Amino acid sequence: MRSVLPQNQRSLRYLIFSQAGLFAANGLTIPLMANHYATLNADATLVGLIFAVQQFGSLAAPYLWGLRSDAIGQRRPIIFWALAMASMSMLSVAFTQSIWLVIIAQLVFGVAVAGFNAGGLALVGDLIEDAASRGRVLGFVRTTGSLAFALTAITGGVIADNFGSWLPIGIGGGLLLCGCFASFGIREAATSVAASLPAQMDHDAAPVSRTVTITFFVVVFAWFYGMGSVAWLWPAFMSDVGYSQSSISALWALAAAGEVPGLMLAGFLADRWGRRPLLMAGLIGQGSIYILYQLLAPGWGIVPLQMVRSLTYSSYETPALLVATELGLRQRRGRLAGMYHTIAALGGVIGSAVSGVIISQSSYAFSFSLSGIFMIVIAFLVARRLPAQQARV
Repeated sequence: MRSVLPQNQRSLRYLIFSQAGLFAANGLTIPLMANHYATLNADATLVGLIFAVQQFGSLAAPYLWGLRSDAIGQRRPIIFWALAMASMSMLSVAFTQSIWLVIIAQLVFGVAVAGFNAGGLALVGDLIEDAASRGRVLGFVRTTGSLAFALTAITGGVIADNFGSWLPIGIGGGLLLCGCFASFGIREAATSVAASLPAQMDHDAAPVSRTVTITFFVVVFAWFYGMGSVAWLWPAFMSDVGYSQSSISALWALAAAGEVPGLMLAGFLADRWGRRPLLMAGLIGQGSIYILYQLLAPGWGIVPLQMVRSLTYSSYETPALLVATELGLRQRRGRLAGMYHTIAALGGVIGSAVSGVIISQSSYAFSFSLSGIFMIVIAFLVARRLPAQQARV
């Protein structure tokens, strides 16, 4: 934080508060959602479809949100309205008994989260673009989100076991509303040398080629294909193995807690080693974990596996977000950050839909293993082609 311009530090703090509202809400609800849908008589295929619909809402929306933020030259309005929409959507999911209304609410939720992701990432890039060690600062910002997730994840399972899943989902809607109000403290980033360049020079001046950009987005697609096909359905898999909702939430919280040091370490290493080694380690490590779930989930091996998962997740997350903010200068950062999340949503949509079909015809273990193999192959064939040195904008 100290390397950030003093006039930007206040906005960074309020952005962290807004982000905490979103991550805390997700911590309460994500481990519960698959089983919550099951209480509405949704089978595995329909659960996969619901998650795919949510990701579909995030498909084109991030780029459009980001484009709008570039056009108006502001990120705060995007963040405010996105969190407000997300809050209303989550409250609808909590209190409706109609699976079709849930599908509509999840679609809106996907659009809303896309807005925060695009606006928030672009704002972080604006605020830290003059920082001497951007990786460490972004790692710290992202770490606060994982901490909020971890603190609420275990609570959500306990509440759901005692009162039903609707209550933690409703509380999550309230946390999103708190994050929305926190956005009032955000101010746009102070003008920097990079931002003062002529608009026509911004992208051409960045040392990131079209080939590197496309390669990076292929890596992003592969990562979120795996997340869409495994992470969202993981609670249902664990329930099928025999774990209670409290245990599932606790294991998810364990992984999130491990991200707290992991994301900061990844930021430090990204500044020191560059982005490519960490991105490859993330893909290979996470893919391997997806394959190992079928062997270790039924026993105590799931505990160390979740701890390793937090490190492999961190290995991808921090450098990927850094690259997304470094593809262009401030005049196009919103749309490029939006494109990152659009590609991420595309991977999630395809992963969720394909995994739902495979699971209905085979098993969770087989679907997870296919996703893991895909990620490992992409790491060796595509991710290794990224530049060895970190990009500097």
